[in-house]
Amino acid sequence: MDTMHAVRGHRRGGPEQLTYELAPRPVPGPGEVLVGVRSASITPDELVWDATWTDSLDGSGSERVPIVPSKEVSGVVAELGPEVSDWKVGDEVYGLIPFTRDGAAAEFVAVPAAVLAAKPARLDHDHAAALPLAGLTAWQGLVVHGGLRPGARVLVQGGAGGVGSFAVQVAVALGAAVTATAGAEAADFVRGLGAEQVVDYRSGRFEEQVKDVDLVFDTVGGDTQERSWQVLRPGW
Repeated sequence: MDTMHAVRGHRRGGPEQLTYELAPRPVPGPGEVLVGVRSASITPDELVWDATWTDSLDGSGSERVPIVPSKEVSGVVAELGPEVSDWKVGDEVYGLIPFTRDGAAAEFVAVPAAVLAAKPARLDHDHAAALPLAGLTAWQGLVVHGGLRPGARVLVQGGAGGVGSFAVQVAVALGAAVTATAGAEAADFVRGLGAEQVVDYRSGRFEEQVKDVDLVFDTVGGDTQERSWQVLRPGW
């Protein structure tokens, strides 16, 4: 089978210019895996990223159209490219597709084998496809850049959001005591993720209720980020 169905964009724009059509089925190259897509996830801003439409992250490269969106995928290994030994046909996998490549809004997608992981057995494909970008962002912020250690006190700004909710769970799983900001209507949800304290950002200033934090994970920015410096203790 040389073709497949895919959602593609032939020119820059929003979702209104995407079309569902027949497209060439990709062939996995060296170090790549062909994944039969079961679920795909798209980030709301993906269609405005330069990397979506070109072959460079900053948009300085060549235009790359038509494109297939959706950089998060969960599916089943359908074919192995040369030099791939870590996977076998039939394996259930999920992962984050590099931003300058075609995505997973198609029947099949070819991706580097190195960006895939075994799909968690307790997650279905829909939930697995929603994990990679937000989950990796939380991990990188907390662990790679933040140096999170067990016993740390962490403040997550925006604990009910897509990335913030993962940050709460990751921090708790790594042994941190977590405080999070969220609206009152989301307080029970965020506590259910493991936060010990939830501060309603609408009812008061968080810096008057939180102090001596080792690490702030901020998904809000602006004035919230500036005020977050006040709650950090020295010496982390």
